[in-house]
Order: sequence, then structure tokens, then C-alpha cells
Amino acid sequence: MPLSFKLVVCITSTALFDCSASHEIWLNEGLEAYQAYQCANIKVPLEPGVGFPLVRSLLDLNKATGKQLIDVVLVSRNDGESGERVRNSITHHNLCIMRMSFTGGTDVTRYLSAWKCDLFLSTEENQVRKVLSTTGSDAFKGIAAGLVCPPINETASTKFNLPETSDNSKTTLDNNVPVSPQSSPWPEGQLRIVFDGDGVLFSDEAEIVYQRGGLDAFRENEQNKKDIPLPKGPMHMFAMKLQEIQEELGKDNRAMLRTFLVTARDHVVTKRLFRTLTEWKLKIDEKHFVGGLDKTPFLCAIDPAIFFDDSIEHIERARPYVPTAYVIYGAKNNAAAAPQILPNVAQPTEEVD
Repeated sequence: MPLSFKLVVCITSTALFDCSASHEIWLNEGLEAYQAYQCANIKVPLEPGVGFPLVRSLLDLNKATGKQLIDVVLVSRNDGESGERVRNSITHHNLCIMRMSFTGGTDVTRYLSAWKCDLFLSTEENQVRKVLSTTGSDAFKGIAAGLVCPPINETASTKFNLPETSDNSKTTLDNNVPVSPQSSPWPEGQLRIVFDGDGVLFSDEAEIVYQRGGLDAFRENEQNKKDIPLPKGPMHMFAMKLQEIQEELGKDNRAMLRTFLVTARDHVVTKRLFRTLTEWKLKIDEKHFVGGLDKTPFLCAIDPAIFFDDSIEHIERARPYVPTAYVIYGAKNNAAAAPQILPNVAQPTEEVD
């Protein structure tokens, strides 16, 4: 019988591992130097990258249940020979990744539908844009995608000193608020995933109203449509898949996976949101309506394996502290309107022959 998984995650090697050193060589010295470096270091395991904690935790759910609930597929534009160091690193880190694509330069998104992908994680902006484009191919329908963002190189302090943003989270917490708890209250081995609301779980319909008319127009729109569910966003199906996995975990292992919603909405505009979740029959374990406050202290308290948000400002604030994935979706993130992705930070790409 063919294998059937509840969730399929496709991840690039640069999202799974820290490939920054080889990437710098490729940028500065060219392909031949890159290949020589990889050959010389073929037995040196790559260090975990931003997507590593999520992948490891997802695969641990298979171990806990004894079921093949989740499949993680490595997709790479390298050829098979150049990818040997990646394969050795997978073995070194004891990751049960059995399926792979090494495309030798072909865009890996071509094969996402063949893998029946539910979530695609990459460090290449164009790949994520292609998958999430509302005018793109039907082949990507139902596939969630996120641009895995490298952490800030500087050590994150426990206090904020952040610039004001242009996003609707204009109010920030006091700079003296600690963001790193002394000890984690969470169960050992628990997988925690955080979603933003508008533009992530939900479409950006309401967010467009806010961008065009401000907070008053946004609140009026949400009040008028309080009984009309929000349209589905790019992470809707992925969240539903996670709920299916929670059900498969059963009572004994249910706590191994916990989901969170952290949104800039306040209580005045929650009715439509709750109506939507009820309509979808989607249960999110925790919901935090921060009403314009900075999300980062809440994220630090949650300590997630990954945080999905469609706001570059929220991503910039959070990435020194937690693994982040930028959901490049909606009107504010179209190629013409969106800001440069993570300014002054080179995005690792997968080098090819």
C-alpha cells in the first residue's frame, strides 16, 4: 500500500542547516571554490539552521506515536554529488529524513505538488513568493510557505531597544521588560508553533481595510462583518493538518504539540475571528490579542519552534529571539510594495553546478 502522511513538509538544505560559510565562499569566490570547500568538508556536519528545531520536533512526533504521521522531504537545487555533505549531516543529527530531491539547478518548487507538500520552507524569497502568489499556478494550491529568516548575529539581550515601526503594532513595551524567562515552563519535548492572524491564518482582507482606512475603518468593517467568517489565509490548511495530528496523538501525547495565535488585534475586533475559527472547526490552543503591543515578549515566553508572520517589522523584531518564517503574502507584500527582505542580511541560497 502507498504511504499516506497527515503532513508533508518540504525544506531546503539552507533552511534546515546553517550553510552561511559555504554560501559566503560561493558569493565571494565562485562555484569552483564552493565545490572544493564542500569536498574538503564533506565529513564535517553542518550545524542546525533556523528550520532545524521544527523539523526535529515534527519527526519526534512520529517516534512518540509509532505512526508515520509526518514526512519531511529535503529539496535542494544542488546535484546529488554536491549534496553529499547535507546527507551526511542528516545522518549525523539522527534526522529520519528518507525522501529527497536534488534537482541540479531546477527550481525545487516544480516538485512540491508531486511530493504532496503541505508546508514549504526556504531561504529563497522568489521561491516563497511563487508558492504564495494568488496569481500563481494551481499546482501550489493549499501549500503553505515561509521564508526562513536567519537570526541576527549579535547576541540577543534581554531588553528591547527597538525602532518604531510603520506596522499596526505602533505601541511597544517598555525597553526594560525582560524577554528571556529564567526557565521554561513548557513540557520537555513539546512542539510549539505560533501563527499571526490576518495575512497568515486568515486572508489579508481585513488588513487591507486597515492599511487604506486606518484603525477606525478596520474596526467598523469587522463589526459590520462580525458574523461573516474571514477568508482562508495561506497557513489555514497547515493549521488544520496540525489539528489532525493532535487528534492522532491521542490523550497521552496531546501535550506534545501546542498551537498559538498571537495577533495585533484587540478584544474589540475578536468576534469575527472567533466566528471564523468556529466555522472552520479549528482549535488553536492559545490566543493572544496584544492590541498593538510588540509581539516579541510574548514570543519569548512561548519559546516556539517557529513563528509565522506576514509583517517584516514583526519578523525583524522577533528573529534575534525565536526562529521565524516570513509569510510573503497579500497586497502589502507584493514585489512592488514590499520592503527589501531583511535589509543588510544576505539570504543563503542553494548553490548549483
